[in-house]
Amino acid sequence: MTRDGGPPVTRDERRAATRSSAGATVTRTLRRYPVTAVIVALVVATSAVGIVMRVSHATSTTESFGPLRVFAVSTGAAALLLTLAGVVVLVGASERLMGSWRTAVAFVLTTVVGTGLGALSAFVDLDGRDVGALLLGRATSFDPWTAVVGTVATASAFAGPLWRRRIRVNTLAVVAALFLYAGHASDLYAVLAAGAGWALGELLRRTPKRTGWTRSSHRETRVLLGTVVLVSAIGPVIALVSRARVGILAPIAAVVGSGPVTPVSGCTSDTAGAVARTSGECLRGLLAYRATDPWTLLLAVPPLLVLVVGGLGLFRGSRFAVWLVVVVDTVTAVAAAVTYGAVQGRLQGVEDRFLVTLSIAASVVVPLATAVVLVVLRRSFTVLPTRRRVAGFAVVVLVAAGVLVAAMLVVADASPTRVEDPWRIVVAALGPVAPVTFWEQVPALDPGLRFTLGIAGPLLWLVVAIAAIRPTGAAPQDTDADGTRAARDRARALLTAGGGDTFGWMTTWRGNAYWFAEDGRAGVAYRRNGTVAVTLGGPFGYDDARVPALAAFARHCDDNGWTPVFYGVDEAVASPLRALGWGTLPVAEDADFDPRDWTTSGKKKQDVRTSVNRAAREGTTATWASWQDLPAATTRQIEAISEEWVADRELPEMGFTLGGVDEMRDPAVRTLVAQDSGGTVLAVTSWLPSYRQGRVVGWTLDVMRRTGAAPNGVMEFLVASAADRMRTDGIERLSLSAAPLAQAPPAPAPQAQAQAQATDGVQTLLDLVGGVLEPVYGFRSLLRFKLKFGPELHPLVLAYPDPVALPAIGVAVVRAYLPDLSLRQAVALARGRNA
Repeated sequence: MTRDGGPPVTRDERRAATRSSAGATVTRTLRRYPVTAVIVALVVATSAVGIVMRVSHATSTTESFGPLRVFAVSTGAAALLLTLAGVVVLVGASERLMGSWRTAVAFVLTTVVGTGLGALSAFVDLDGRDVGALLLGRATSFDPWTAVVGTVATASAFAGPLWRRRIRVNTLAVVAALFLYAGHASDLYAVLAAGAGWALGELLRRTPKRTGWTRSSHRETRVLLGTVVLVSAIGPVIALVSRARVGILAPIAAVVGSGPVTPVSGCTSDTAGAVARTSGECLRGLLAYRATDPWTLLLAVPPLLVLVVGGLGLFRGSRFAVWLVVVVDTVTAVAAAVTYGAVQGRLQGVEDRFLVTLSIAASVVVPLATAVVLVVLRRSFTVLPTRRRVAGFAVVVLVAAGVLVAAMLVVADASPTRVEDPWRIVVAALGPVAPVTFWEQVPALDPGLRFTLGIAGPLLWLVVAIAAIRPTGAAPQDTDADGTRAARDRARALLTAGGGDTFGWMTTWRGNAYWFAEDGRAGVAYRRNGTVAVTLGGPFGYDDARVPALAAFARHCDDNGWTPVFYGVDEAVASPLRALGWGTLPVAEDADFDPRDWTTSGKKKQDVRTSVNRAAREGTTATWASWQDLPAATTRQIEAISEEWVADRELPEMGFTLGGVDEMRDPAVRTLVAQDSGGTVLAVTSWLPSYRQGRVVGWTLDVMRRTGAAPNGVMEFLVASAADRMRTDGIERLSLSAAPLAQAPPAPAPQAQAQAQATDGVQTLLDLVGGVLEPVYGFRSLLRFKLKFGPELHPLVLAYPDPVALPAIGVAVVRAYLPDLSLRQAVALARGRNA
């Protein structure tokens, strides 16, 4: 290596340059994260002090408190490394989000509040000790994780809506699980610090507080509930291995962990089958139950593994996972109720009777509450398994249960100690969640029979967990709501080979059911609400097969007792339907133009031209790519923008003809992303393909999202950039899509008086819904936006066979867009105002 025109660089010079570069990097890092650096130094220093104190025997017991106890952080190598990693990653991220001075305030203030309020627990946990010394010891006890949790909770207020919710839910889930299942004093401090951080973050951010609950998208609802279920699966394991099982949900550990192999002390009968010992010994054994060997923990894990599989299924939107978790939580709650309900009479002599009763009640109520929440929010989980997978799951579980029960009966029959009641053998299949009262009434068993009874239940739960992997979606799915993957693939093939209308590619979205013509050359996608089948556009497939498919689909609906409705169809579909006596009414305007001869010139396109020029001056770029080809940093920003957009809506997330991030992930779809010179995503659009004879001939605009900080005109810039790209690719049609429930005033048409009145009724309903949704979704504003590009407008209509069915049709269309509309919101819609 040589200098330019100079002598070679020596080894010492290279080393010096490397040291200088490393030093510069460290200096920049310290300047950027000064608070994090100081905290890391304090943790290392106090750990060193702790080591010195231990070596010199300066501290005699862990209960001794004094001024130095404030700095007595854990000195174990693993604990120290974990603490340092937590400070660097979590506090560092917090400092990046909210700045240095806010991080310092949060670190100190949340620690003081969490530790100070937590110290007051000394008044309810004296156990004969001096309250002053105990209070002082707890008030001066410092755990770095208390400060870390409080700082992260504070910083969450400065994140976007997506990550704000995720940070808070995950933080509170972790600290709540530790507190509820283990119950150490430090766990209480962390919970209080998290709450203090949440409040402090809102105060420091100084933004107007939103009224009401911030809405989540279906995707985010799945993530949050899946996280809660996974935490509920890990919690009992924490309780089983914890040395201080004083958490309010700790009793669940005995419910899932006890059995004939490792019975609870005081809850077993003698060889004569006498009643178990009383005076609270059984209850004390239940409340103090802990896994003392790997075997006990291994037997307790299978039912919790079912929850893990269910939680992963919830992430994927599986409806089967919802019911699986509901069943497991209900069984756990019933087992806890039977177990602790039977020993309530033994509370005599048990200290803190109120707290024990509260803890037992919580062990029953919390699983039931989780089940109720899942049932209420089940509509967010739209992925349905095939009947084959559900049947396979049922067969596997029933066969496994039969084999295990038969094996237990054979072993019981050969055992010198017999169980006279066969029902107890069946109950034993529940294993870890069989009520403790069951085991205490089983007489003393020989080791072989006791082992068989103990292992049967965990084996059955393990089979349930494995069998549930496919129907819950923990493995790749071949199905979704109202249609199989095979049907969607068939629809995609028809769209690619033949083509479709404006809504063509939307028929491949989840939530649609499919009908195919007998010759397989045309199909229809629809959604059924009650007895009304609302199509998503007209038939798709080969041109010569589409018109015959209209009458064939109508006959199919009639055979099933449904009313067919063709929604959002153009004149090519509406005309033959009118010839059959069908009525129509306008519902939208499709706007498109040919990008091959489109330009920004002209007075009407002045706004578009200005936006393009401004983007060029500011260095804004537009990237055209599939989701899979975008960098991970870009897709994360798009997800955050989309979640922020959903959170700002006052009504449930819409669907039907309105896509989202899930639909953008389709490899056939293209995204167009606007980014500033620093790579920050300002706005994003997605484009759906239109095919003819296997070739893309057009693109249709679907998703439009932008950040609140994006400059005006960024959407105009993206559409103009899309037109430039399509002109280069020789695309024939750029569709700005149809603004739902927004159209130009229709031309009057002669109709019968009764039909006109019915039509006016449903038109009024759709106009009302469109008007109510306008401030929320801006459909009519969107139509005005599209007019800036000088497109051709094509009216889209709703075609119906019978005016008598129009009221039900109107409700079905609203339900197609808003399947999660609550009764309260529906009433608000009827009154013509926002919910």
